[in-house]
Amino acid sequence: MTTITIRHTKTPSSEAHLHIVDYARKLVHAWHQWQVAREIEAMPFDVRKDIGWPSADGADERKVTH
Repeated sequence: MTTITIRHTKTPSSEAHLHIVDYARKLVHAWHQWQVAREIEAMPFDVRKDIGWPSADGADERKVTH
């Protein structure tokens, strides 16, 4: 009787490949978020207000003032 055992070992190149794939997925996700934000910002103000989209005016609390 013969037994065949396959062990998956991580090599430095496969780990680097996984990091590149993960980074590419993050880039694609960020790009899609940016596209959606652009589409929403292109909508009329009343529609954005109705869906609860925050306005980007001068009173934005996230801005740093000195």
